[in-house]
Amino acid sequence: MDKRVAEAEECMKKAAKALKTSLIGLKFKPDFDSAASEYERAAVCYRNASKLTECRDVYLKAAECHESNGVLFHAAKCKEAAALVCKDLGEMDKAKQLMETAADIYAESGTPDTSAMALDKAAKFFEPVDPDKAIEIYKKALLLVQETDRSRLASEFLDRLTRLYLRQERYADAVANIEQEVDMYIEVREASKVGRLTTGLVLVQLMRGDAVAADKSYQASFKCDGFERTDDAAIIGSLITAYESGDEEKFTQCLNRPQMKAMDNEKPFQFPPSNLARNKDSHS
Repeated sequence: MDKRVAEAEECMKKAAKALKTSLIGLKFKPDFDSAASEYERAAVCYRNASKLTECRDVYLKAAECHESNGVLFHAAKCKEAAALVCKDLGEMDKAKQLMETAADIYAESGTPDTSAMALDKAAKFFEPVDPDKAIEIYKKALLLVQETDRSRLASEFLDRLTRLYLRQERYADAVANIEQEVDMYIEVREASKVGRLTTGLVLVQLMRGDAVAADKSYQASFKCDGFERTDDAAIIGSLITAYESGDEEKFTQCLNRPQMKAMDNEKPFQFPPSNLARNKDSHS
């Protein structure tokens, strides 16, 4: 037998012993704390021995012991560990369920940031394989951090959601998301962030052929003190003017500026030639 498996089984025996009660031994309550510790040691041994199914099951036993002992934070950590093992086993739905449960328990134990990070991990599981599920989880994480006024985390989740919306070609959702983030940074007067986000917002709207909405978003960002002095403000103005006048050459020059090329876009922006051609014809 693998030494690590033997060690795991020894830990399992110790855990079972800790949970036993005995009138003769005057042990009237299970020792959940000791049992949980032994189960956690066994889970690590099973993982090291590549016995992932056993590892998952034992982490869940440890979580039950922590819950019975009223130690919610550690119960959540064990469920999170089990979720990570499920991911390695390819049990994605189970991984999602366990990670979301862990997040709920973290929140209940008074650690909302840890709860949000658990949801973040769960969403990342699904980004490559099921973007719609990733979006669902990020939205839950966003709601959580907004309720607890974690603006930095809220911004991160909005950004991830925007990337996924763009990848899924859900442009209306992407626009709504970016607008929410722009408003957040206008409120705290971060002109540089407002500039970068407004650039992305205008690009998405022009890609959809909506120059009116693009200009409206551009004008709204001037509510942020200092936005007018950013490089982004000047570029956006030139971009919209070129688009509305149908000046394809100037429009391309704007897109090729270093600030534009430096944007980390989830999906390359493609502008229907018909929009520029139509605008050019209307100005002829």
